Amino acid sequence: MSKSSELVSKSAVELLGLLRSGELRSVELVEALHERADEVEPRVGAFAHQLRARAKEEAAACDAARERGEDLGPLHGLPITIKENIDTEGLPSTLGMRSRRGHVASEDALVVEQLRKAGAVILGKTNVPQTLLAPMESTNAIFGTTHNPWRHGHAPGGSSGGEGAAIAAGMSVAGIGTDIGGSIRGPAAFCGICGIKPTANRWSNLGSNTAIRGQEFVKAQLGPMARTAEDVALLMEALNTRAFSEKDPKVAPAPIGESRAIDVRGLKIAYYEDDGVFTPAASIRRGVREAAQILEDLGATVVRLPPQNAEELAYLYFQGISADGSATLFDALDGEAFVQPLKTIGRLATMPPGARKALGKALGLMGDHRVAKMIGSLGEKTVRNLWEASARRTELRYAELAAWDREGIDVTLAPTYVTPACPIGASHDFTFGFVNFARYSLLDFPAGSVPITRVRPDETNRSGLRDRLDRKAAEIEAASVSLPVGVQVVGRPWREDQTLAVMRALYTEASGREDFPATPVTPR
Repeated sequence: MSKSSELVSKSAVELLGLLRSGELRSVELVEALHERADEVEPRVGAFAHQLRARAKEEAAACDAARERGEDLGPLHGLPITIKENIDTEGLPSTLGMRSRRGHVASEDALVVEQLRKAGAVILGKTNVPQTLLAPMESTNAIFGTTHNPWRHGHAPGGSSGGEGAAIAAGMSVAGIGTDIGGSIRGPAAFCGICGIKPTANRWSNLGSNTAIRGQEFVKAQLGPMARTAEDVALLMEALNTRAFSEKDPKVAPAPIGESRAIDVRGLKIAYYEDDGVFTPAASIRRGVREAAQILEDLGATVVRLPPQNAEELAYLYFQGISADGSATLFDALDGEAFVQPLKTIGRLATMPPGARKALGKALGLMGDHRVAKMIGSLGEKTVRNLWEASARRTELRYAELAAWDREGIDVTLAPTYVTPACPIGASHDFTFGFVNFARYSLLDFPAGSVPITRVRPDETNRSGLRDRLDRKAAEIEAASVSLPVGVQVVGRPWREDQTLAVMRALYTEASGREDFPATPVTPR
């Protein structure tokens, strides 16, 4: 193995140790990552922008500061990547939309500013799906299509798909994504890496852009992504929440707890394999069971606990996020056609209410009750309707907390996406598969994804195909053998420390298994 290959296979924690000891220079690490990108990026397409010259200059400045005995912070000299919709000075934040190509950021997003103050080097910005609203694929007419490093022709997830692919392929050590319905957790699960969506406003979202500006029924949240759970914890804890709060009053100046100080033996863990709304693939269900067994073997108290209000939460998400009739989204697109993963949702959004109602009724008569109900949830709402939905969302949040309190639950293990990663082009009529992610975005519980296993050959045949959603899931699962499988780890609001502690325990134990989806992976 060459020195460059050896470097890009190390974790962020390991690399920081080498940087601090003087065994490694930041410039050397950046050059190794550039060499890796030269090798694999043509087959992955993870980047929107590579800042090669600037990254080397920043790395050289970090090395010079270290030689002077200066400590620039907990990420001193560590190269990372940033999702395309997050402002980085001098670059556009397009969200994959042609109408925003001229929206060049005049300053860094607050999270990028804090990363620089912590000593990080910015390698570049990573690809996203058009509008950020495609949960399985990352493609747009500006930067093209991102492929999953595990299998060319398969998708890496959305909307932080470029970020997930860059990290999994060894082109980035770690990075920052955003998540409104699994946009960090999905790419992490599909690409075999780790990531966490924190509680809303745990980190500042200033400088993070959205195609549905003003929509706050369910909030998007910035969060870290990396190959290991230890590295995710490193990034989560490296940024100063007090510094965030000084510039953003939405951020509480409360420090993030030390996840390494938490012993999982003192935690009570709930788990479920199926929410009763959409049964996950056999591989996904096995991943949850294996994660529960790992924690029980480590001494945690583990109980099976079915989720409550699952169906209502699924459709409530769609009600709120489409409450303006998608007018804001169409204004942002400014006439641009939807890309393939968004075509079905785009057609539904443009249908007159009467036609959409008739379609839903027809689908219900054909037995597609879940799709019919989802279609019925879409569309413009009155202010009164939206307030009613907001009140119900808040009631369900308190009901979830009350259920956890009754059982003494600290953390819950849940499925990730309903299937593993899909072939590119297969997701346009499968948005509903993200229901397990949407649930915890709507409830605003911190939630992460950690890799556990890979799909086995005997887990690719779905039985009991009752409607078009099951048939689509079966189509995706048939092509999923050997792809990564993750588990969703959900904590109580503001308890990212407990969530990360469980993620670290799972990663440590699972990563030693033969069927673990180890990264970096060289694209085939």
